[in-house]
Amino acid sequence: MSEATVIVERFRDRTPGSLKIHEAAKNWLPGGDTRTINHYTPYPVFMAHGRGCTVTDVDGNDYLDLNNNMSAIVHGHAHPALVAAATEQIALGTALGAPTKLQAEHAEVLCSAIPALEKIRYCNSGTEATMLAIRTARAFTGRELIVKIAGGYHGLHNDVQINMFTGMSEPTKEQDDLPDWFPAAQIPRGVPFNTVDNVFLLPFNNIEAAEELFSRHGSRIACIIVEPMLSAAGGIPATADYLHGLRRITEEHGALLVLDECATFRLGPLQGRYGITPDLMTLSKIIGGGLPMGAFGGRNDVMAQYDPTRPDPLYHAGAFGGNNLSLAVGLAALRTFGPAEIERLNATGERLKLDISAAAKDVGVKLEVTGIGSLCHMHWGEGEISDAQDALDRRTGLGTLPELFHLELTNRGMFISRRGLYCLSLPMAQDDLDSFVAAVHGTLETLKPYIARELPHLIRSEG
Repeated sequence: MSEATVIVERFRDRTPGSLKIHEAAKNWLPGGDTRTINHYTPYPVFMAHGRGCTVTDVDGNDYLDLNNNMSAIVHGHAHPALVAAATEQIALGTALGAPTKLQAEHAEVLCSAIPALEKIRYCNSGTEATMLAIRTARAFTGRELIVKIAGGYHGLHNDVQINMFTGMSEPTKEQDDLPDWFPAAQIPRGVPFNTVDNVFLLPFNNIEAAEELFSRHGSRIACIIVEPMLSAAGGIPATADYLHGLRRITEEHGALLVLDECATFRLGPLQGRYGITPDLMTLSKIIGGGLPMGAFGGRNDVMAQYDPTRPDPLYHAGAFGGNNLSLAVGLAALRTFGPAEIERLNATGERLKLDISAAAKDVGVKLEVTGIGSLCHMHWGEGEISDAQDALDRRTGLGTLPELFHLELTNRGMFISRRGLYCLSLPMAQDDLDSFVAAVHGTLETLKPYIARELPHLIRSEG
């Protein structure tokens, strides 16, 4: 049998319970689940519970959790302090429909930790946070146009669906009055075509393109929204010169800089490492301790638009924004994930990057790791990856290799994102990380004959 057949059959033998539930779930859920990111072939593993850095599927198989709900979990599962906070709060009420002390306490912790956060408001997700941050910038500047990065992920509202993932659809509209080398708009089905009329696109890590765009349209631009590291596009860090250049350009043209740290807050946040202060920023994922929560905030004068005692305030509501349960668990999470924990986890992640690269080199396969600290991404091939297009070029033409790599790691008890993202959690010990490196090494050895036959350019030459 071929390597692919062996890997898939071993996966099926290990997970018959997942297959059974998957087939039943398709009766009620399109494709059998409610999150597109969870799907992979032949079917996804269905998890039953988690504790610490381990998740267990419905067939009783244990996995080292390097997915951590797409990086949203940093404490591991069922952390005692978070469980205690949830247990206490759920008995007191989950959403009381009124202001509570917990809102002020959680906000104080975040604002004290992040200089850019002078005022903050809560919502339920990163999607809501970026949507509201953009609306806030438009209201403050009186301008309608925004700028986003090609391949940048900021959730699921229409403005940021344009080029959400580079390569997600065929280019459908060139950007007017801009050179041909600017990214063409990719508009997914279901998003109104005229959405692109209010959104400019820039390539990541290209300050010259930003200068060109703002020289032509700067007086009409409300904000640029950018991740300090492209997360979904492949763990691609911004250069310091790029972010500082965006800060300078936006100030010169009266636009706001919105830094999306929904994914990267676990790393510091990154704005501190880069020494940059945005006008607005967005947060989600780990600030809720595993429960739904988003937040946006920034400069006093910008956020003051939401003060209901002011004339014509901005309206912002939502039945579960700032709910007590998420705030209580999130507060426990923030109090147990401070600078010492962040530094330790990031240092561990940097060592792990080197170990994975060394394992691939030892096998003789071209595999590299990008990212920062505890949040990283594996890429096939070699060469610079500075933007989403570079990452797409590395994924193109790989056939079933990424799928087989993911399945074989799953067979070996490693639960990572199917696209190659992995991240760390506090309960992980060195033995866990050594097991992951060994699993990567073994998986590459298993796949090397397949790679040599189907994708020989990924095999390292001797010496």
